[in-house]
Amino acid sequence: MLLDACLSPMGIQQVSERRKEIIKSGLLNTVQLVITSPLRRAMQTSVGIFRGEEDMNQFDIFPKVNNSPPIVALEICRERMGLYPCDKRESIGTYRTCFSEIDFTMSDEDALWAEERENMKDVSPRGLHFLKWLWERPEKDIAVVSHGIFLQQTLRALHEIVGTPVEDNHLKRFANCELRSIRLDKSDMEAYTLTTYNC
Repeated sequence: MLLDACLSPMGIQQVSERRKEIIKSGLLNTVQLVITSPLRRAMQTSVGIFRGEEDMNQFDIFPKVNNSPPIVALEICRERMGLYPCDKRESIGTYRTCFSEIDFTMSDEDALWAEERENMKDVSPRGLHFLKWLWERPEKDIAVVSHGIFLQQTLRALHEIVGTPVEDNHLKRFANCELRSIRLDKSDMEAYTLTTYNC
């Protein structure tokens, strides 16, 4: 029943509130690309905020917008894997039917899932690999819709392993549907390329 869990009613409300804030701030007009975890709750959040609709058979929850950034599902930025059914995803074929607005060309069948819980220390190199991938993108303003542990471990690795200064309030646990803005500079990524950390 909890396999690839959907947003709860509270989650839907949080997405609605976050969308209003993003529209009001003008951020919706500056984001060039949205990267989402290929877990259902993250994709519902991405589509709800950046497309103005969501595929949960509740069609008029969010007003639709015409000019919205492309949304790409990327396997590497999903939640800590293993053990919990809510963190195991459906097939890409199912997703293509449910989330026609999302580009799944960078996702494949779930080869990352294991029955044992992914070790926290293994989340960090995945996060650093993700940051390197982001850095190589041509877009400069990118929204990432992912999961608390993945994002927290990624920022901690950037700070503790690479040595990039990250504000303390950016290293704490993420709340549901929380928005944090992080700027990466060339020197941050140069430091990362000098760090050998296997993913």
